Amino acid sequence: MSNTCLLPVVIGGVLLLSAGECSSQLAAGDRNTLVAIRKGWGNPRRLASWDPDSASDHCSWDGVTCSDGGGGGRVVTELSLSDMKLTWTLPAAMCDFVNLTRLDLSNTGLPGTFPGATLYRCSQLRFLDLANNTLHGALPRDIGNLSPVMEHLNLSWNSFSGAVPPGVAALPALKSLHLNSNRFTGVYPAAEIGKLAGLECLTLADNAFAPAPVPVAFAKLTKLTYLWMSDMSIIGEIPEALSSLTELTLLDLSSNNLTGAIPAWVWRHEKLECLYLFNNSLTGELPRNVMTENLIEIVLSMNQLTGEMSEDFGNLRNLTLLSLYMNNLTGTIPASIGLLPKLSTIWLDNNNLLGDLPTDLGKHSPINYIGIENNNLSGSLPETLCDNGRLNAIFAFNNNFSGNLPANLGDCVLLNVLMLSNNRFSGDFPEKIWLLPELEWVVIENNNFTGALPAVISPNIQRIEMGNNMFSGSIPRTAIKLSVFTAENNQLDGEL
Repeated sequence: MSNTCLLPVVIGGVLLLSAGECSSQLAAGDRNTLVAIRKGWGNPRRLASWDPDSASDHCSWDGVTCSDGGGGGRVVTELSLSDMKLTWTLPAAMCDFVNLTRLDLSNTGLPGTFPGATLYRCSQLRFLDLANNTLHGALPRDIGNLSPVMEHLNLSWNSFSGAVPPGVAALPALKSLHLNSNRFTGVYPAAEIGKLAGLECLTLADNAFAPAPVPVAFAKLTKLTYLWMSDMSIIGEIPEALSSLTELTLLDLSSNNLTGAIPAWVWRHEKLECLYLFNNSLTGELPRNVMTENLIEIVLSMNQLTGEMSEDFGNLRNLTLLSLYMNNLTGTIPASIGLLPKLSTIWLDNNNLLGDLPTDLGKHSPINYIGIENNNLSGSLPETLCDNGRLNAIFAFNNNFSGNLPANLGDCVLLNVLMLSNNRFSGDFPEKIWLLPELEWVVIENNNFTGALPAVISPNIQRIEMGNNMFSGSIPRTAIKLSVFTAENNQLDGEL
Protein backbone atom coordinates (compact mmCIF):
# COMPACT_ATOMS: atom_id res chain seq x y z
CA MET A 1 0.00 0.00 0.00
CA SER A 2 1.31 3.48 -0.84
CA ASN A 3 2.83 5.48 2.01
CA THR A 4 0.97 8.61 0.77
CA CYS A 5 -1.93 7.30 2.83
CA LEU A 6 -0.02 8.17 5.96
CA LEU A 7 -0.55 11.93 5.56
CA PRO A 8 -3.76 13.95 5.32
CA VAL A 9 -4.18 15.76 2.01
CA VAL A 10 -5.62 19.32 1.86
CA ILE A 11 -6.82 20.74 -1.46
CA GLY A 12 -8.58 24.08 -1.63
CA GLY A 13 -8.91 24.13 2.15
CA VAL A 14 -10.82 20.82 2.22
CA LEU A 15 -9.40 17.89 4.24
CA LEU A 16 -9.79 14.91 1.92
CA LEU A 17 -8.45 12.23 4.25
CA SER A 18 -8.33 12.46 8.03
CA ALA A 19 -5.82 10.57 10.16
CA GLY A 20 -8.59 8.32 11.43
CA GLU A 21 -9.73 7.48 7.91
CA CYS A 22 -6.12 6.79 6.92
CA SER A 23 -5.63 4.40 9.82
CA SER A 24 -8.91 2.70 8.99
CA GLN A 25 -7.80 2.17 5.40
CA LEU A 26 -4.45 0.78 6.58
CA ALA A 27 -6.25 -1.66 8.87
CA ALA A 28 -8.58 -2.73 6.05
CA GLY A 29 -5.56 -3.19 3.79
CA ASP A 30 -3.86 -5.37 6.38
CA ARG A 31 -6.97 -7.52 6.66
CA ASN A 32 -7.04 -8.00 2.90
CA THR A 33 -3.33 -8.84 2.90
CA LEU A 34 -3.87 -11.55 5.51
CA VAL A 35 -6.58 -13.09 3.38
CA ALA A 36 -4.30 -12.96 0.32
CA ILE A 37 -1.50 -14.69 2.25
CA ARG A 38 -3.86 -17.41 3.41
CA LYS A 39 -4.91 -18.06 -0.19
CA GLY A 40 -1.29 -17.93 -1.36
CA TRP A 41 -0.50 -20.75 1.04
CA GLY A 42 -3.40 -22.86 -0.16
CA ASN A 43 -5.78 -22.07 2.74
CA PRO A 44 -4.02 -24.19 5.41
CA ARG A 45 -6.16 -25.42 8.27
CA ARG A 46 -4.02 -23.55 10.80
CA LEU A 47 -5.24 -20.27 9.27
CA ALA A 48 -8.93 -21.11 9.35
CA SER A 49 -9.53 -18.13 11.65
CA TRP A 50 -8.27 -15.75 8.93
CA ASP A 51 -11.79 -15.26 7.65
CA PRO A 52 -13.53 -11.86 7.73
CA ASP A 53 -16.91 -13.58 7.64
CA SER A 54 -16.17 -15.36 10.92
CA ALA A 55 -14.27 -12.62 12.74
CA SER A 56 -14.13 -9.12 11.29
CA ASP A 57 -11.34 -8.03 13.63
CA HIS A 58 -8.23 -9.41 11.96
CA CYS A 59 -6.18 -8.55 15.05
CA SER A 60 -7.89 -11.48 16.82
CA TRP A 61 -6.84 -13.98 14.16
CA ASP A 62 -4.40 -16.77 15.04
CA GLY A 63 -0.77 -15.63 15.10
CA VAL A 64 -1.56 -11.98 14.36
CA THR A 65 -0.48 -9.15 16.64
CA CYS A 66 -1.56 -5.56 16.07
CA SER A 67 -0.53 -2.22 17.49
CA ASP A 68 -2.14 1.18 17.55
CA GLY A 69 -1.74 2.76 14.13
CA GLY A 70 -3.01 6.15 15.26
CA GLY A 71 -6.47 7.60 14.82
CA GLY A 72 -8.01 4.67 16.65
CA GLY A 73 -7.07 2.05 14.07
CA ARG A 74 -4.85 -0.98 14.64
CA VAL A 75 -2.29 -2.31 12.18
CA VAL A 76 -0.47 -5.64 11.88
CA THR A 77 3.00 -5.52 13.42
CA GLU A 78 3.75 -9.18 14.12
CA LEU A 79 3.05 -12.58 12.55
CA SER A 80 3.96 -15.58 14.70
CA LEU A 81 3.13 -18.73 12.76
CA SER A 82 5.74 -21.22 13.96
CA ASP A 83 4.94 -24.93 13.90
CA MET A 84 2.33 -24.74 11.15
CA LYS A 85 2.97 -26.87 8.08
CA LEU A 86 3.63 -25.15 4.77
CA THR A 87 4.16 -26.56 1.29
CA TRP A 88 4.21 -23.22 -0.55
CA THR A 89 6.88 -20.54 -0.61
CA LEU A 90 6.55 -17.10 0.94
CA PRO A 91 3.70 -15.15 -0.71
CA ALA A 92 4.70 -11.89 -2.40
CA ALA A 93 2.06 -10.09 -0.32
CA MET A 94 3.92 -10.77 2.95
CA CYS A 95 5.61 -7.37 2.98
CA ASP A 96 2.51 -5.42 2.02
CA PHE A 97 2.27 -4.81 5.78
CA VAL A 98 3.75 -1.34 6.17
CA ASN A 99 4.32 -1.77 9.90
CA LEU A 100 5.49 -5.39 10.14
CA THR A 101 8.33 -5.68 12.68
CA ARG A 102 8.30 -9.39 13.55
CA LEU A 103 7.91 -12.47 11.33
CA ASP A 104 8.26 -15.96 12.81
CA LEU A 105 7.91 -18.85 10.36
CA SER A 106 10.16 -21.29 12.20
CA ASN A 107 9.47 -25.02 12.05
CA THR A 108 6.92 -24.72 9.26
CA GLY A 109 8.66 -26.70 6.52
CA LEU A 110 8.84 -23.52 4.40
CA PRO A 111 10.32 -24.65 1.05
CA GLY A 112 12.32 -22.97 -1.68
CA THR A 113 15.31 -20.65 -1.67
CA PHE A 114 15.84 -17.59 0.48
CA PRO A 115 12.85 -15.30 -0.34
CA GLY A 116 14.90 -12.14 -0.65
CA ALA A 117 12.79 -10.41 -3.31
CA THR A 118 9.82 -10.54 -0.95
CA LEU A 119 11.55 -9.83 2.36
CA TYR A 120 13.58 -6.85 1.19
CA ARG A 121 10.33 -4.86 1.04
CA CYS A 122 9.74 -5.32 4.80
CA SER A 123 11.43 -2.06 5.69
CA GLN A 124 10.52 -2.13 9.39
CA LEU A 125 11.34 -5.79 10.07
CA ARG A 126 13.39 -6.26 13.25
CA PHE A 127 12.84 -9.97 13.90
CA LEU A 128 13.00 -12.67 11.21
CA ASP A 129 12.96 -16.37 12.17
CA LEU A 130 13.07 -18.92 9.35
CA ALA A 131 14.72 -21.68 11.40
CA ASN A 132 14.02 -25.39 11.02
CA ASN A 133 12.59 -25.36 7.52
CA THR A 134 13.53 -26.84 4.14
CA LEU A 135 15.06 -23.74 2.61
CA HIS A 136 18.02 -24.52 0.36
CA GLY A 137 20.50 -23.06 -2.09
CA ALA A 138 22.98 -20.25 -1.59
CA LEU A 139 22.17 -17.14 0.39
CA PRO A 140 21.99 -14.16 -2.01
CA ARG A 141 24.95 -11.81 -2.02
CA ASP A 142 22.56 -8.89 -1.52
CA ILE A 143 21.09 -10.30 1.71
CA GLY A 144 22.27 -7.10 3.34
CA ASN A 145 19.23 -5.46 1.69
CA LEU A 146 17.07 -6.79 4.49
CA SER A 147 15.67 -4.12 6.79
CA PRO A 148 18.44 -1.89 8.19
CA VAL A 149 16.78 -2.11 11.61
CA MET A 150 17.01 -5.94 11.65
CA GLU A 151 18.04 -7.14 15.13
CA HIS A 152 17.34 -10.88 15.03
CA LEU A 153 18.10 -13.07 11.99
CA ASN A 154 17.65 -16.82 12.40
CA LEU A 155 18.34 -19.05 9.38
CA SER A 156 19.46 -22.13 11.33
CA TRP A 157 18.40 -25.73 10.72
CA ASN A 158 17.88 -25.42 6.98
CA SER A 159 19.83 -26.68 3.96
CA PHE A 160 21.50 -23.49 2.82
CA SER A 161 24.75 -24.23 0.99
CA GLY A 162 27.75 -22.50 -0.52
CA ALA A 163 29.66 -19.71 1.16
CA VAL A 164 28.14 -17.36 3.72
CA PRO A 165 28.05 -13.98 1.96
CA PRO A 166 29.58 -10.95 3.71
CA GLY A 167 26.18 -9.31 3.31
CA VAL A 168 24.85 -11.07 6.42
CA ALA A 169 27.07 -8.71 8.40
CA ALA A 170 25.80 -5.62 6.55
CA LEU A 171 22.96 -5.27 9.03
CA PRO A 172 24.36 -2.84 11.63
CA ALA A 173 21.60 -3.30 14.22
CA LEU A 174 21.98 -7.10 14.54
CA LYS A 175 21.90 -8.47 18.07
CA SER A 176 21.58 -12.14 17.14
CA LEU A 177 22.76 -14.03 14.05
CA HIS A 178 21.92 -17.73 13.74
CA LEU A 179 23.45 -19.65 10.82
CA ASN A 180 24.06 -23.00 12.51
CA SER A 181 23.06 -26.42 11.18
CA ASN A 182 23.10 -25.82 7.45
CA ARG A 183 25.36 -27.01 4.62
CA PHE A 184 27.57 -23.97 4.35
CA THR A 185 31.11 -24.52 3.10
CA GLY A 186 34.20 -22.45 2.44
CA VAL A 187 35.25 -19.47 4.51
CA TYR A 188 32.71 -17.51 6.53
CA PRO A 189 33.05 -13.69 6.76
CA ALA A 190 34.66 -13.54 10.20
CA ALA A 191 36.15 -10.07 9.77
CA GLU A 192 32.80 -8.59 8.76
CA ILE A 193 30.91 -10.35 11.57
CA GLY A 194 33.52 -9.05 14.00
CA LYS A 195 32.36 -5.51 13.21
CA LEU A 196 28.80 -6.11 14.45
CA ALA A 197 29.42 -4.26 17.70
CA GLY A 198 25.94 -4.89 19.11
CA LEU A 199 25.93 -8.66 18.54
CA GLU A 200 24.84 -10.64 21.59
CA CYS A 201 24.23 -14.10 20.12
CA LEU A 202 26.23 -15.82 17.35
CA THR A 203 25.74 -19.41 16.18
CA LEU A 204 27.79 -20.86 13.31
CA ALA A 205 27.88 -24.46 14.51
CA ASP A 206 27.37 -27.64 12.50
CA ASN A 207 28.56 -26.47 9.09
CA ALA A 208 31.30 -27.86 6.84
CA PHE A 209 33.42 -24.72 6.80
CA ALA A 210 37.04 -24.87 5.68
CA PRO A 211 39.43 -25.60 8.61
CA ALA A 212 40.39 -22.35 10.32
CA PRO A 213 41.29 -21.04 13.79
CA VAL A 214 38.84 -19.28 16.07
CA PRO A 215 38.68 -15.77 14.56
CA VAL A 216 40.53 -13.23 16.67
CA ALA A 217 38.17 -10.66 15.13
CA PHE A 218 35.41 -12.05 17.36
CA ALA A 219 37.25 -10.59 20.35
CA LYS A 220 35.67 -7.26 19.37
CA LEU A 221 32.17 -8.64 20.04
CA THR A 222 32.28 -7.65 23.68
CA LYS A 223 28.50 -7.81 24.10
CA LEU A 224 28.33 -11.51 23.16
CA THR A 225 26.49 -13.63 25.70
CA TYR A 226 26.09 -16.76 23.54
CA LEU A 227 28.79 -18.16 21.21
CA TRP A 228 28.07 -21.54 19.59
CA MET A 229 30.80 -22.75 17.21
CA SER A 230 30.79 -26.54 17.56
CA ASP A 231 31.44 -28.96 14.69
CA MET A 232 32.76 -26.46 12.15
CA SER A 233 36.36 -27.61 11.60
CA ILE A 234 38.07 -25.18 13.97
CA ILE A 235 41.80 -25.82 14.42
CA GLY A 236 44.50 -24.43 16.69
CA GLU A 237 44.26 -23.15 20.24
CA ILE A 238 41.55 -21.19 22.02
CA PRO A 239 42.85 -17.63 21.58
CA GLU A 240 43.73 -15.51 24.57
CA ALA A 241 42.08 -12.57 22.78
CA LEU A 242 38.62 -14.01 23.55
CA SER A 243 39.18 -13.11 27.20
CA SER A 244 37.53 -9.80 26.24
CA LEU A 245 34.16 -11.59 25.98
CA THR A 246 33.31 -11.10 29.63
CA GLU A 247 29.53 -11.17 29.06
CA LEU A 248 29.51 -14.78 27.85
CA THR A 249 27.01 -17.11 29.49
CA LEU A 250 27.56 -19.92 26.95
CA LEU A 251 30.77 -20.92 25.18
CA ASP A 252 30.53 -23.96 22.91
CA LEU A 253 33.59 -24.95 20.82
CA SER A 254 32.91 -28.68 21.01
CA SER A 255 33.55 -31.30 18.31
CA ASN A 256 36.34 -29.45 16.56
CA ASN A 257 40.10 -29.98 16.30
CA LEU A 258 41.24 -27.66 19.08
CA THR A 259 44.64 -28.26 20.63
CA GLY A 260 46.61 -26.81 23.52
CA ALA A 261 45.42 -26.05 27.03
CA ILE A 262 42.17 -24.48 28.17
CA PRO A 263 43.12 -20.83 28.80
CA ALA A 264 42.97 -19.59 32.36
CA TRP A 265 40.55 -16.82 31.39
CA VAL A 266 37.82 -19.42 30.74
CA TRP A 267 37.77 -20.20 34.47
CA ARG A 268 37.60 -16.53 35.47
CA HIS A 269 34.53 -15.33 33.56
CA GLU A 270 32.01 -14.71 36.31
CA LYS A 271 28.93 -14.80 34.06
CA LEU A 272 29.76 -18.06 32.27
CA GLU A 273 27.09 -20.71 32.84
CA CYS A 274 27.66 -23.35 30.14
CA LEU A 275 31.12 -24.50 29.01
CA TYR A 276 31.20 -27.09 26.21
CA LEU A 277 34.66 -28.03 24.91
CA PHE A 278 34.15 -31.78 24.48
CA ASN A 279 35.44 -33.91 21.59
CA ASN A 280 38.62 -31.99 20.81
CA SER A 281 42.32 -32.64 21.40
CA LEU A 282 42.82 -30.29 24.32
CA THR A 283 45.70 -31.02 26.66
CA GLY A 284 47.03 -29.69 29.93
CA GLU A 285 45.73 -29.93 33.48
CA LEU A 286 42.44 -28.94 34.97
CA PRO A 287 42.63 -25.59 36.77
CA ARG A 288 43.57 -25.35 40.44
CA ASN A 289 41.53 -22.16 40.88
CA VAL A 290 37.97 -22.06 39.55
CA MET A 291 36.30 -18.65 39.89
CA THR A 292 33.43 -19.06 37.41
CA GLU A 293 31.03 -19.79 40.23
CA ASN A 294 27.90 -19.38 38.06
CA LEU A 295 28.73 -22.44 35.97
CA ILE A 296 25.75 -24.74 35.50
CA GLU A 297 27.16 -27.26 33.01
CA ILE A 298 30.79 -28.26 32.38
CA VAL A 299 31.40 -30.69 29.51
CA LEU A 300 35.08 -31.32 28.75
CA SER A 301 34.78 -34.97 27.76
CA MET A 302 36.77 -36.72 25.02
CA ASN A 303 39.96 -34.72 25.24
CA GLN A 304 43.46 -35.43 26.57
CA LEU A 305 43.26 -33.48 29.81
CA THR A 306 45.48 -34.55 32.69
CA GLY A 307 46.00 -33.81 36.37
CA GLU A 308 43.63 -33.92 39.32
CA MET A 309 40.26 -32.39 40.00
CA SER A 310 40.53 -29.42 42.33
CA GLU A 311 38.50 -29.06 45.50
CA ASP A 312 37.50 -25.72 43.96
CA PHE A 313 34.93 -27.56 41.87
CA GLY A 314 32.98 -27.74 45.13
CA ASN A 315 32.52 -23.96 44.92
CA LEU A 316 30.25 -24.30 41.90
CA ARG A 317 27.00 -24.16 43.84
CA ASN A 318 24.86 -23.95 40.67
CA LEU A 319 26.50 -26.90 38.90
CA THR A 320 24.04 -29.50 37.59
CA LEU A 321 26.22 -31.36 35.03
CA LEU A 322 29.89 -32.36 35.34
CA SER A 323 31.17 -34.35 32.38
CA LEU A 324 34.90 -35.13 32.17
CA TYR A 325 34.83 -38.64 30.75
CA MET A 326 37.46 -40.04 28.37
CA ASN A 327 40.42 -37.97 29.51
CA ASN A 328 43.59 -38.86 31.42
CA LEU A 329 42.61 -37.51 34.82
CA THR A 330 44.25 -38.89 37.94
CA GLY A 331 43.85 -38.56 41.69
CA THR A 332 40.68 -38.79 43.72
CA ILE A 333 37.23 -37.30 43.27
CA PRO A 334 37.16 -34.25 45.60
CA ALA A 335 34.98 -34.63 48.66
CA SER A 336 33.54 -31.18 47.92
CA ILE A 337 31.75 -32.62 44.89
CA GLY A 338 29.45 -34.44 47.31
CA LEU A 339 28.29 -31.13 48.78
CA LEU A 340 27.03 -29.52 45.59
CA PRO A 341 23.30 -28.78 46.11
CA LYS A 342 22.16 -28.99 42.45
CA LEU A 343 24.41 -31.63 40.90
CA SER A 344 22.31 -34.18 39.01
CA THR A 345 24.64 -35.75 36.43
CA ILE A 346 28.25 -36.90 36.83
CA TRP A 347 30.24 -38.46 33.99
CA LEU A 348 33.81 -39.23 35.08
CA ASP A 349 34.26 -42.59 33.35
CA ASN A 350 37.29 -43.71 31.35
CA ASN A 351 39.95 -41.88 33.33
CA ASN A 352 42.56 -43.00 35.88
CA LEU A 353 40.73 -41.89 39.02
CA LEU A 354 41.28 -43.77 42.25
CA GLY A 355 40.19 -43.82 45.88
CA ASP A 356 36.72 -43.68 47.41
CA LEU A 357 33.67 -41.83 46.18
CA PRO A 358 32.77 -38.74 48.25
CA THR A 359 31.10 -39.99 51.43
CA ASP A 360 28.09 -37.68 51.13
CA LEU A 361 27.50 -38.13 47.39
CA GLY A 362 23.73 -37.97 46.89
CA LYS A 363 22.96 -36.63 50.35
CA HIS A 364 22.98 -32.99 49.32
CA SER A 365 22.57 -33.43 45.55
CA PRO A 366 19.64 -34.65 43.43
CA ILE A 367 21.89 -37.21 41.69
CA ASN A 368 20.24 -38.64 38.58
CA TYR A 369 23.03 -40.25 36.54
CA ILE A 370 26.46 -41.30 37.71
CA GLY A 371 29.02 -42.68 35.27
CA ILE A 372 32.33 -43.70 36.87
CA GLU A 373 33.17 -46.91 34.97
CA ASN A 374 36.65 -47.80 33.76
CA ASN A 375 38.63 -46.18 36.56
CA ASN A 376 40.53 -47.49 39.60
CA LEU A 377 37.99 -46.41 42.21
CA SER A 378 37.66 -48.45 45.40
CA GLY A 379 35.76 -48.64 48.65
CA SER A 380 31.99 -49.04 48.79
CA LEU A 381 29.14 -47.14 47.19
CA PRO A 382 27.95 -44.34 49.52
CA GLU A 383 24.88 -45.09 51.61
CA THR A 384 23.56 -41.66 50.60
CA LEU A 385 23.63 -42.20 46.83
CA CYS A 386 19.84 -42.33 46.50
CA ASP A 387 18.88 -40.10 49.43
CA ASN A 388 17.05 -37.68 47.11
CA GLY A 389 15.16 -40.44 45.30
CA ARG A 390 16.19 -39.23 41.83
CA LEU A 391 18.77 -41.86 40.92
CA ASN A 392 18.14 -43.25 37.44
CA ALA A 393 21.40 -44.97 36.41
CA ILE A 394 24.66 -46.17 37.95
CA PHE A 395 27.54 -47.07 35.64
CA ALA A 396 30.35 -48.26 37.93
CA PHE A 397 31.76 -51.35 36.18
CA ASN A 398 35.46 -52.09 35.80
CA ASN A 399 36.67 -50.62 39.09
CA ASN A 400 37.80 -52.03 42.46
CA PHE A 401 34.67 -51.36 44.51
CA SER A 402 34.00 -53.79 47.36
CA GLY A 403 31.68 -54.44 50.28
CA ASN A 404 27.90 -54.69 50.39
CA LEU A 405 25.57 -52.63 48.26
CA PRO A 406 23.67 -49.96 50.21
CA ALA A 407 20.39 -51.51 51.30
CA ASN A 408 18.47 -48.36 50.40
CA LEU A 409 19.25 -48.86 46.72
CA GLY A 410 16.15 -51.02 46.87
CA ASP A 411 14.16 -47.84 47.54
CA CYS A 412 15.37 -46.07 44.36
CA VAL A 413 12.03 -46.25 42.58
CA LEU A 414 13.38 -44.46 39.48
CA LEU A 415 16.42 -46.70 39.02
CA ASN A 416 16.55 -47.85 35.40
CA VAL A 417 20.13 -49.11 34.84
CA LEU A 418 22.50 -50.78 37.32
CA MET A 419 25.89 -51.76 35.88
CA LEU A 420 28.40 -52.95 38.51
CA SER A 421 30.28 -55.76 36.76
CA ASN A 422 33.97 -56.50 37.28
CA ASN A 423 34.34 -55.24 40.84
CA ARG A 424 34.69 -56.98 44.21
CA PHE A 425 31.23 -56.40 45.66
CA SER A 426 30.06 -59.03 48.14
CA GLY A 427 27.18 -59.88 50.43
CA ASP A 428 23.53 -60.46 49.65
CA PHE A 429 22.24 -58.56 46.66
CA PRO A 430 19.27 -56.51 48.00
CA GLU A 431 16.13 -58.39 46.99
CA LYS A 432 14.11 -55.17 46.68
CA ILE A 433 16.26 -54.06 43.75
CA TRP A 434 14.78 -56.85 41.62
CA LEU A 435 11.32 -55.39 42.21
CA LEU A 436 12.03 -51.77 41.25
CA PRO A 437 9.31 -50.71 38.77
CA GLU A 438 11.56 -48.86 36.29
CA LEU A 439 14.50 -51.25 36.35
CA GLU A 440 15.51 -52.57 32.89
CA TRP A 441 19.22 -53.48 33.04
CA VAL A 442 21.05 -55.36 35.81
CA VAL A 443 24.66 -56.06 34.83
CA ILE A 444 26.54 -57.35 37.86
CA GLU A 445 28.73 -60.24 36.66
CA ASN A 446 32.18 -60.96 38.07
CA ASN A 447 31.59 -60.00 41.71
CA ASN A 448 31.00 -61.99 44.90
CA PHE A 449 27.29 -61.38 45.36
CA THR A 450 25.18 -63.92 47.23
CA GLY A 451 21.45 -64.29 47.70
CA ALA A 452 18.59 -65.58 45.60
CA LEU A 453 16.46 -64.27 42.79
CA PRO A 454 12.93 -63.65 44.08
CA ALA A 455 10.02 -65.61 42.64
CA VAL A 456 8.72 -62.40 41.06
CA ILE A 457 10.89 -59.69 39.52
CA SER A 458 10.06 -56.35 37.92
CA PRO A 459 8.14 -56.89 34.68
CA ASN A 460 10.28 -54.25 32.92
CA ILE A 461 13.63 -55.98 33.33
CA GLN A 462 15.10 -56.68 29.89
CA ARG A 463 18.69 -57.64 30.65
CA ILE A 464 20.26 -59.62 33.50
CA GLU A 465 23.96 -60.44 33.40
CA MET A 466 24.92 -62.02 36.73
CA GLY A 467 27.52 -64.65 35.85
CA ASN A 468 30.46 -65.48 38.11
CA ASN A 469 28.84 -64.69 41.44
CA MET A 470 27.43 -66.93 44.20
CA PHE A 471 23.70 -66.59 43.68
CA SER A 472 21.50 -69.56 44.62
CA GLY A 473 17.88 -70.60 44.22
CA SER A 474 15.84 -70.86 41.04
CA ILE A 475 15.19 -68.65 38.05
CA PRO A 476 11.93 -66.65 38.30
CA ARG A 477 9.12 -67.40 35.88
CA THR A 478 7.77 -63.84 35.58
CA ALA A 479 10.50 -62.11 33.53
CA ILE A 480 8.17 -61.34 30.65
CA LYS A 481 10.42 -58.76 28.90
CA LEU A 482 13.74 -60.46 29.51
CA SER A 483 15.81 -60.61 26.31
CA VAL A 484 19.31 -61.28 27.73
CA PHE A 485 20.03 -63.59 30.65
CA THR A 486 23.53 -64.83 31.58
CA ALA A 487 24.11 -66.55 34.90
CA GLU A 488 27.03 -68.95 34.48
CA ASN A 489 29.13 -70.02 37.45
CA ASN A 490 26.59 -69.47 40.19
CA GLN A 491 24.75 -71.93 42.41
CA LEU A 492 21.33 -71.79 40.79
CA ASP A 493 19.06 -74.83 40.73
CA GLY A 494 15.54 -75.79 39.80
CA GLU A 495 13.86 -75.73 36.39
CA LEU A 496 14.14 -73.24 33.58
